[in-house]
Amino acid sequence: DHPNLEVKFTNDITKLAGGLAGLKAERGTALYDSLVFALYYFNGLKGQRALVMLSDGKDEHSRFTYEDTLEYARRAGVALYTIGLKLPKTQLEPRKRLTRLAAETGGRSFFVKDPAELPAIYDAIQKELRSRYYLAYQSTNTADDNEFRSIDVKVARNGVEAKTLRGYYP
Repeated sequence: DHPNLEVKFTNDITKLAGGLAGLKAERGTALYDSLVFALYYFNGLKGQRALVMLSDGKDEHSRFTYEDTLEYARRAGVALYTIGLKLPKTQLEPRKRLTRLAAETGGRSFFVKDPAELPAIYDAIQKELRSRYYLAYQSTNTADDNEFRSIDVKVARNGVEAKTLRGYYP
């Protein structure tokens, strides 16, 4: 029902496993608050940044709205990989929201019925992250505004897809 940092950023698998082992799903979910909280911890980190979120996609307790969370995620510059676990196709709104969070930030969304499918998804995410390139450009837009600016990257090679965040704020 509220975000809580169990383990700071680390490469120590034992610490991470210990943090996960102590987690309990209790009360209502504050999914959007937790996402904003997690993205906040990426501030100041350099290099490629990605967040994997495993969820049923439902939010019951957040102070942040979905739109506020989407806006914060766009500004954070962190690719979100959302995994909807046991989220039936009839749950259109949570599925749509998880998909949009991933798409808008340059990540990807997955939906699984069985936790046994998770290792293959984690492998796919790792493969995708290892095959990314960093592109930069100088915008010709000199407008003095803080409006969201869309980006569209196209690849001239057949069978190759460019995935990127949907845009940025100046």
